[in-house]
Amino acid sequence: MRINYCSLGCKVNLYETEAIINDFIEKGYELVDFNEISDVSIINTCTVTAMADAKSRKMIRQATKKNPNTIVAVMGCFSQLNAEVVKAIPGVDIVIGTANRHQLLELVETCLNSRNQRCLITDYKEITEYEELKIKHFSHKIRGFVKIQDGCNNFCSYCAIPYARGKIRSRKPEDVIAEIKLLTEQGMKEIVLTGINTGTYGQDIANYHLSNLLVEIVKKVPNLGRIRISSIEATEISDELLTTMSENRAHFCNHLHVPLQGGSDNVLKNMNRKYDLQYYQEKIVKIRCYFPDMNITTDCLAGFNGETETDFQSAKAWITNIGFGEMHVFPFSPRPGTLAYTLSNPIDPMTKKARVNELLALNRVNALIYRERFVGQTLEVIVEKNEQGIAFGHSSNYLEVEFPSIAAKPNDVVKVKITKAQYPISKGVSSNE
Repeated sequence: MRINYCSLGCKVNLYETEAIINDFIEKGYELVDFNEISDVSIINTCTVTAMADAKSRKMIRQATKKNPNTIVAVMGCFSQLNAEVVKAIPGVDIVIGTANRHQLLELVETCLNSRNQRCLITDYKEITEYEELKIKHFSHKIRGFVKIQDGCNNFCSYCAIPYARGKIRSRKPEDVIAEIKLLTEQGMKEIVLTGINTGTYGQDIANYHLSNLLVEIVKKVPNLGRIRISSIEATEISDELLTTMSENRAHFCNHLHVPLQGGSDNVLKNMNRKYDLQYYQEKIVKIRCYFPDMNITTDCLAGFNGETETDFQSAKAWITNIGFGEMHVFPFSPRPGTLAYTLSNPIDPMTKKARVNELLALNRVNALIYRERFVGQTLEVIVEKNEQGIAFGHSSNYLEVEFPSIAAKPNDVVKVKITKAQYPISKGVSSNE
């Protein structure tokens, strides 16, 4: 039996898809590319934006049209919130959401014997236990994602994810550590800790926090490479966390992704974010007290309802002052079922597009300024690919670098001297050559 998959959206989705595919491979299924003919197709969907919804629908339809006889199983956030929409797409056999993923192999095999559509959706309010989905190996060997947490309690006004994922739940520390040990033993040199709201890890465990988990990982995982935290809210960055990272610099990447979302207090308040600009800036200052050269990256929404031209221009000035190493910019798209869906004063599409483009231009300037600080410095780069004698990889502080090398191969750790700052890919030379 042949199986393929398409995983959309975040690193959590990627992790969950890999875990599901592991189950099928262990049962003897052959993994093939999504463009190839298969007996089973799995699509893990995303609903973070309207574009993500559209892409989810597109990939489902692509799977059903390309392989009319395949069993099509749809899971993830879009199907959680839009089960009836997914069920109505011709050719869809199985619909699950953000729970019951551990049953997917059984559901598929039942469907292979008796092809009747099955839908297994649990209301987000009833998703209260962490669903253990174990990964025994990654399909790629460079960077391993380890999910440590699920759910979100923030209910930002623009975000549908809490309604798709439920409340925060933490994975057992011993299960996290066991998985990191296994991946490290397989040669994985970078582990990315990921979750829906990663920094809340441990809030549902008595007297235990993310910093405690990090300490245990360092102590209990032999031959540990580097650890990267995928994303963390400013409100979850504690002195204990920064102290733990600082005391174990050899293991923690010099990079934190701290979502901003809105660049003015007016917009942040309407977004129901849990901080203002002063609080956020104080956290950035604190991070840089511990790690002066840390790459602090962020997300920002442009064109949120009620964002005035004054709000936007002050946001640009404030973002410039902070000096992010990279900023991911998205146009605001109202999500059905959220508070922001009902807000007045929408921004017209042309203005929204213009603001996105201005922020993208600002990002290119700020990103280059950050990268120029490292010209002449030597960074450790984990090689991800080598194309005709040009190797590519990322440093600890998440700079993508290319350098000439015949010998460097994927998963090698190479010392690279940065010779030219560029965005998105800087140039360097290997000291190993």
